[in-house]
Amino acid sequence: MNKIIEAVIFVAVLGSFCIGQNIPVPQNVSPPILLQQNPVPVGNKPLPPAPEATLPPSFSPPSAPGIPVIQTISAKALMENLPRALVTVQKLSTQFMPGKVWIIRAPDGQREIKGGVLYQGVVVAVLHFSPMDGSILPSGVNSHSYVGNVSIQSVKSGLSAAVSKLKILPAAEFIEPEASWSFPLVYQDFIVAHIKILYDGIHVIQNYPENQEMTFYGQ
Repeated sequence: MNKIIEAVIFVAVLGSFCIGQNIPVPQNVSPPILLQQNPVPVGNKPLPPAPEATLPPSFSPPSAPGIPVIQTISAKALMENLPRALVTVQKLSTQFMPGKVWIIRAPDGQREIKGGVLYQGVVVAVLHFSPMDGSILPSGVNSHSYVGNVSIQSVKSGLSAAVSKLKILPAAEFIEPEASWSFPLVYQDFIVAHIKILYDGIHVIQNYPENQEMTFYGQ
């Protein structure tokens, strides 16, 4: 009798184990981000000067990720990755977080106010703000302002309010020098930046130069 009981228990435990093996384990569905931590020197391009700040050592933008790989992939194969990239960006818009805000001077002395849009703690896009009234500027619009009285705190508030309203358009262009798909990032009814997804359609690309600016100058 004892052997029968032991056999029944063994079968029950084995069955539970097998069933357990078939239960899907929750996975982190957040798309992975491609970090560029070891840039290859290309031209020694320095950061623009920041007002009332000591310039950090010059750094160079990273070399483009994957150009040699792109040259070995057919256009058909790249196009097959586009639907995957569309799925990836659809997951991002609810995961953006506001980053820091910083003020720099363009090479001609114009005042620029920027705010980082973060994904998994790093900058993937940047919003530009008017130095005159703190409003968000469409991509490509320059305020041509050399002065401004907008406070950093008011820009921070504007950035926090805007991030939750950002939308990614489900249409892309391919940027071969960066081996990435570029999707327009929209606020209200205008484009404010672009989100880039690696050619594989899976990895979100960090905006390395802007992430460096925010690290040095962000408040």
